[in-house]
Amino acid sequence: MNLKYNLSLNSYKRFPTREVKIGQVGVGGKNPIRIQSMTTSDTQDTESTVKQILELENVGCEIVRLTVPSQKDADNLPNIRKKLKAHGSNVPIVADIHFTPSIAMQVVEHVEKVRINPGNFADKKKFLVHEYTDEEYQRELERIAEVFLPLVRRCKELGVAMRIGTNHGSLSDRIMNRYGDTPLGMVESALEFIQIAESENYKDIVVSMKASNPQVMVQAYRLLVAKFLETNRDYPIHLGVTEAGDGQDGRIKSIIGIGSLLEDGIGDTIRVSLTEEAIYEIPVARRIVEKYNSILSHNVQEQREKIEIKEFRNPFSYSRFFSSAVPVGELRIGENYPVRVETHFFIYETTKLKEEIQNTLSAESFAKIEIAHFHPKTELEVSNLVELKNLFPHLPFSVSFENWKEIDYFFENTEFISKFDKLNFDFEFCFQNLLDFVQLVKSLNLENKSFEIILEISNISNLHELIQECKKHKLNNLIFSIKTKELIYDYRNLAYTLNNYDYPILLSSEHLNLENALYEASLGIGSLLLDGIGDVVRILAHNVNSKEITELSFNILQAARLRTVKTEYISCPSCGRTLFNLQETTARIKSKTSHLKGLKIAIMGCIVNGPGEMADADFGYVGAGVGKVHLYKGKEIVMKNIPSEIADEKLIELIKQEGKWVDP
Repeated sequence: MNLKYNLSLNSYKRFPTREVKIGQVGVGGKNPIRIQSMTTSDTQDTESTVKQILELENVGCEIVRLTVPSQKDADNLPNIRKKLKAHGSNVPIVADIHFTPSIAMQVVEHVEKVRINPGNFADKKKFLVHEYTDEEYQRELERIAEVFLPLVRRCKELGVAMRIGTNHGSLSDRIMNRYGDTPLGMVESALEFIQIAESENYKDIVVSMKASNPQVMVQAYRLLVAKFLETNRDYPIHLGVTEAGDGQDGRIKSIIGIGSLLEDGIGDTIRVSLTEEAIYEIPVARRIVEKYNSILSHNVQEQREKIEIKEFRNPFSYSRFFSSAVPVGELRIGENYPVRVETHFFIYETTKLKEEIQNTLSAESFAKIEIAHFHPKTELEVSNLVELKNLFPHLPFSVSFENWKEIDYFFENTEFISKFDKLNFDFEFCFQNLLDFVQLVKSLNLENKSFEIILEISNISNLHELIQECKKHKLNNLIFSIKTKELIYDYRNLAYTLNNYDYPILLSSEHLNLENALYEASLGIGSLLLDGIGDVVRILAHNVNSKEITELSFNILQAARLRTVKTEYISCPSCGRTLFNLQETTARIKSKTSHLKGLKIAIMGCIVNGPGEMADADFGYVGAGVGKVHLYKGKEIVMKNIPSEIADEKLIELIKQEGKWVDP
């Protein structure tokens, strides 16, 4: 397999794609990255659907999708079109089609784009196991082509675009039996339909590879682009994390998945899928794309000092970079230990700092400090730390310095050195001349400590020399980090340089406030974690209390599927297929189950992606009809057509039967 999936590992360079017109909106080519969303209304309700479309258009949504699950929905499209025209709306409309090719043939007359799902458009998903011979497999493809080609031909005649949208949760039985529930299966599913469309020389195609798991999503899109590069294809790419959920969790998942791929230069249009009103998706999407659209609008590529690196990972599967374990207090960093969270405390009055540490340590939520990080700048602050360490003897403390002046505060007084040696502090240093580090450690007799080396990016080229000097003096407990705002590219450089060594890496980022930290750390740190880079996470945000920043750090680790520290909810964003109020239902189930730490619960409005996405969940709650709910264990239905008024209690009953329930 060709490992090339983007144009650069060192800077943002957009993967070149053809332009596909969605009405008057160009996607791909030299166009900006487009923002789209989906209505949550019943498509048969003209007034509500038009109202939502206009609201989305008003807040910056450039393309709007609506579901067309039935003949009655299809029949109402002309009415929706007429109302939109009366309001002067020009936003392109996309019809979302599942299961019903005949409906697709009708709606193509009234929309600018049709979305079809290869897993259920002309294929089937019943979780059946069947080994296909090559001849049987080919006959199935021929059968699919017979169903699919009429739509392709009509789209071509009318100039209507098509999204071939694969979902991890709805791969057909045929694909699952040959490729498994894998990113490769997702890619092959889309390529089969692309090849059928190309047989008619139809190329107004946009492609997507959505999943609720950001790891799977990123791997699938990278594999798709690698296949495009191998076969000289250049279709625009639609990005999205499906069933991301709501609140901070939904935003973090979306930022990690979509942002990681945009940094790779992959992506021409995005949709953020939140279990909230659709208009709240647009500000999140705009924030995600603003950096890249700014680069594109100035028609420049990022120019940065960097090390030219070659591919040093397998970008299509997760594998954590190996490092030997380094002790920090009673914890161990690296090796097979969990990725740790280090919480930064800005030094101020001791009583207030003591209270903040106590509040975070005693919080009922999962957000617990693992390592407390301080940056003292005066002798008084050093005294405060000694007092705090006596108050919290089992909490690992990490202390950093940035220059010689700060170090002098510590070490000009031998009494402080003695106190710190007894208190088992670990230290962090940032040097312009890295070899001075070795001399300092030797002169202060601190060889038994663990050290984080904070590098300027310009010093990475001298890293081999530093490491050899450390080895010569038997200084082995080293953790490396970088002082940078370009987290992804500079930490890739660091990981590439350390690839032949076994030192842990600390991912550190600094932000102005909590909102900036949410977007910037989720993207920068989250993307690196998906690639197996990072053994410690430290997020610095000014004027943000330690509980909030610690919770954000753990939320990023959970979204990256590296630590499960609370209940995880896989919930869809709702649409016209949804058979109950998804936001209210999600909030209600959360209120009853959020104490079940480590459990995954899926809440789905309908069966389109539900059973497949729930293969990644422990339990599922799925709309099955008006007032009816199916309950799942994994991908298996265990209770059918439960009345919605008792479905919550039945879900709890099921969790108890499986031995997963604990009382709040």
